[in-house]
Amino acid sequence: MRWSSLLLLGACAGGDPVDSDTASGPGCTALFASALTEPDASGPNTQIHPTSTFDGEHVWVAWNRRDSGSGFDVWVARMDCAGIVDVGPLEVTDSDDNELDPVIAVSGDRVLVAWTSDNGVGPDNLDIRYRVLDVDGNPVGGVQELTASRNGQPVTGNATMPAVDGIEGGFVLAGSWGHEDSPAFQAFAVALGLDGQVLAEAEDGELDAEFGQTDVSVAAFAGDTHLIWQEDSTTSTAPAVRAVTLGGVATQVADVGGRPDVDAGPDGVWQVWDDDAGGVGVRMPVGSQQLLRTEGTLHSASVASFSGGAFVTAMEQVSGIANKIVLWRLDTQGSVIDEHTFSTEGAVSIYTVDVTAVDADRALVVYADGANPDFRIKAEWVAFTP
Repeated sequence: MRWSSLLLLGACAGGDPVDSDTASGPGCTALFASALTEPDASGPNTQIHPTSTFDGEHVWVAWNRRDSGSGFDVWVARMDCAGIVDVGPLEVTDSDDNELDPVIAVSGDRVLVAWTSDNGVGPDNLDIRYRVLDVDGNPVGGVQELTASRNGQPVTGNATMPAVDGIEGGFVLAGSWGHEDSPAFQAFAVALGLDGQVLAEAEDGELDAEFGQTDVSVAAFAGDTHLIWQEDSTTSTAPAVRAVTLGGVATQVADVGGRPDVDAGPDGVWQVWDDDAGGVGVRMPVGSQQLLRTEGTLHSASVASFSGGAFVTAMEQVSGIANKIVLWRLDTQGSVIDEHTFSTEGAVSIYTVDVTAVDADRALVVYADGANPDFRIKAEWVAFTP
């Protein structure tokens, strides 16, 4: 659901810029219709942790599928804008470790999928691994494990919760990892080349010697890298949300809030988070904020921008882990243009809901749905009236 370096490269028909969240590629608009599909319709149950991105012509979806033991593997599929899978499903993992929480982004003619790998042997059992494909689904090399340096020293220890976005000539990979100057996980970002090679030293979001930083999200825009994360207090049960443009000073987005997401598009940077009041906090590119509310409790917000606004989606609790899903279309001032509630009341709250914008009128939302343990990944295509 990220802003792609395709925008910078101008790689679409007629030379117009393409964005992984925004501009539709040849034939996409004509194919697109409101529908409910599955990227892994023939796969086994217990499909979880979906995520998605748009390459200007197709939508890519990544998710976890149960392996032959008690863990999970990472799978991907490419879908046309009619919801038909035309590449995959493909497994991108290659080990017996528990491979979790995939994220996906496009840059040029490359697709990068990253995830957390748990080898089960503590204390340093968590790693971030990733694999690069071309836009036709062919692997570009094997699985890579993030090996980066900070202040001239190799980083060792745990790394988890990856986030990724396309940049010109590659990707920016962010996440949360152990830090020698803090007792808790800290947010970081590192630049990768198109084939996944590390291009520079990793940068801290904001080194905090007391608080942990988790649920990191990243967006690249106009040459800058924007990070947002949940700040986990060691003395309180109430987390906060903080954000930074790398090289700048971090700011407090919400005194009480969590599970943030960030995206950047033609109009600038959008931020969303779970608000303590049971709504979804939204900060628009103009700098103002607003709170999206329904009659229920909202959580697990996701944002995808387009020229002139953004889509925001969130879950609304029904009972237990079962949820509705709500999708809003906002203009750049944060005003609600449209609101759509999906028919499902079984979306699973412990896994992600993710929105990708195809253009200003069309969005894809992916989520895990169903009763435990028979979860299925759903891809719901929503077309609004222009």
